[in-house]
Amino acid sequence: MLLGAGQGIAEDELPPKYAFVRDLQQALRKNDRGWIADHLHYPVRYNGRVANVIRNRNDFVRNYAGLVSDRLRAAVLAQEPDRVFENWQGIIIGDGGHNMWARDTEAGEAARYGIVTINASD
Repeated sequence: MLLGAGQGIAEDELPPKYAFVRDLQQALRKNDRGWIADHLHYPVRYNGRVANVIRNRNDFVRNYAGLVSDRLRAAVLAQEPDRVFENWQGIIIGDGGHNMWARDTEAGEAARYGIVTINASD
């Protein structure tokens, strides 16, 4: 069940983790490299054909096409925002070997999720 407008929950009442998933999905649909790059918590671990570390925004934007595969994009877009798996490490968006791990990177009351790991094993 997708939470948000039309589901009896006001947009400003959407839990931060669900809002983050929804916003990430919108950015992927538009190929908004900038939004995604701004929501990575650097350095980001990348597990694909070759394990790597994304050290900064420029690394991500420059290598976007190789980092965000069609399979990764499809897995993240298929995720229902209110059904993300969550544990002490954060939330996982996607499935199997194609997912992004995000966690609350703010210390304090306001939650701000950042992507800490990208798994794109093909």
